[in-house]
Amino acid sequence: MAGAVYVAKGTVSGMLYRSADGPALVSRDDDSPRVTGDLYRVTPEHLQELDELDGLAPENREKADRRRSRVTVRCFYNAGDSWTAWAWVWHGPVDPAQRIQSGDWLQEYRPGLSERLRRYPWFSLIGVICLISFPMWILVAPITSYYTSPLARLTRDAMILGGAFSPFAAAYSLWLAKRRGESNGLYGCVFAVALFACGLVAIVVLAVMIKAIRR
Repeated sequence: MAGAVYVAKGTVSGMLYRSADGPALVSRDDDSPRVTGDLYRVTPEHLQELDELDGLAPENREKADRRRSRVTVRCFYNAGDSWTAWAWVWHGPVDPAQRIQSGDWLQEYRPGLSERLRRYPWFSLIGVICLISFPMWILVAPITSYYTSPLARLTRDAMILGGAFSPFAAAYSLWLAKRRGESNGLYGCVFAVALFACGLVAIVVLAVMIKAIRR
């Protein structure tokens, strides 16, 4: 998967089983149950290598137990987002006793710490933190006005500057979260609040500039 681009965590309709070769996805047409996995943007070379990894030579791809098929992937964090993607679907016999009820292979075989950190919704978390810090920095900054030392003035200016940039950082982080597939309805509302805060900052900056020009 070197060079592949991670898109989002998603689910497909079907059931998951343990097999001698690893997880076996049995696709279904209905919406329940769901199988969880990761969606990547890959090149034709990646697909060829993955076919070879599954033993899918060109001459037996239509007869093998595991075949590459088109499936509909729903975003794990927002069911409203969906994609059409390739998946390697199992067409051979399965043992009902080997079914993975959760539909998540990684719940059976946990990845390492670095892999779990990569899947964490970091951009959503950063966006929410930036948005929460916006009113905090603006409210705390006037407190430093009671102190006249150079360090106090520098701290006050840094707080005002950080507070002014925080809603823009929040909006950008939440936009990246949406592109990564982390977002849901809640983060959509937070993104709207971030845009509103950006508008307030822009209005205040514009008012200060107009006032300075008139002087």
